[in-house]
Amino acid sequence: MVSRLSKAAVMVASALALSACPEKKVVEPPKPPPEPPKPVVQPVVAKPPEVRAEKECAAPIDPGPTTELKVGERSAKLSGAHLTFSDKDADGEFVVGVLGPVNEDSGENLFAIKKYVKFFQEQKADAIVLTGDIGDLAPGITRVVSELATAKVPVLVIAGNQECRAEFTDGVSAAQKDNSNVINMNAVRSVEFPELMFVSLPGYHDQGYLKCQTGCLYYPSTIAEVVREAKEAKVPVALVSHGPPHGNGPQALDHAGAAGNVGDEAVAKLIEEAKIPFGFASNIKEAGGRATSDAVGTQLVKEGTASKTLFLNPGPADTFGWEMNDATKSVGMAAVVKFKGGEATWKGFRMKPLTGAEKAEAKKLAPPARPAAGDAPAK
Repeated sequence: MVSRLSKAAVMVASALALSACPEKKVVEPPKPPPEPPKPVVQPVVAKPPEVRAEKECAAPIDPGPTTELKVGERSAKLSGAHLTFSDKDADGEFVVGVLGPVNEDSGENLFAIKKYVKFFQEQKADAIVLTGDIGDLAPGITRVVSELATAKVPVLVIAGNQECRAEFTDGVSAAQKDNSNVINMNAVRSVEFPELMFVSLPGYHDQGYLKCQTGCLYYPSTIAEVVREAKEAKVPVALVSHGPPHGNGPQALDHAGAAGNVGDEAVAKLIEEAKIPFGFASNIKEAGGRATSDAVGTQLVKEGTASKTLFLNPGPADTFGWEMNDATKSVGMAAVVKFKGGEATWKGFRMKPLTGAEKAEAKKLAPPARPAAGDAPAK
């Protein structure tokens, strides 16, 4: 009896124990956190190298060792592509003679240059600027530049859209051998006088208008150098270029008749950005013989009128007849700009048709026969 009761008790106790145990749940392992999205790796694209002008066309405006030298009768210091004159002008008025395209060293042009030099000397010019398109061949360029050098003042020259690089370099270098007052502003990009600093933008912006396959083009990097140099200048700046800034309307320095305003917009922007107050450019011959108060030609500046800003197109120096925008005909033009007290005034000079006697004199100055240029014209 006991035994059966004990067994029964054990069974009851076991049942109670089982009923008292909670049901065992299956616990799932925690899920790993989601992986963060992998960053998108952009392919590394090498930045294309900055396009720079050929050194013969526009040397970099970089610092360099300082060398003391004589430029004509004046002492100067050359550091990299920057030339500095320290002695101030004696009469307090800094005068610049300015010439546009000569194009060739014909006897008539050489005769005209003698007249221009006389005009510059009468106006007491302290420097002369030749704004490109000097000639096709090195010997002709040498003759033109050497004739200007007889003025015995610094002669600053740049290439335009006509010259081949080697012809320009060789021609100017040959002139420099006998004339220490000649400055190649393709190589020396800024020339600082105590009264004024010239900064050059040699060559042209449009490949299609280069007359030579190895002509001089300038690029945004060339313009950036001009802006930087002008912003760092301690004296007023005059931009020396062949091509004018893009203007607005028929009185601008780049107005080419029916073609309208054909200058470079980048030049207009650099003048505005660097706040350059003065400039000389001459490529649009028919727009020459005038000055404006700003780069875009908003207002003409009459001869003899002082202006705090002045941009000049001197007109063609070439004696070949050229129909001008003012309905006159040019047979050779030049100009001077006078700087005093932070203002500039200008005065023009126009050749008259040569007399019979003058033509006979000019014939004696004609160049010798030469072979054709060694570089084919640009296509």
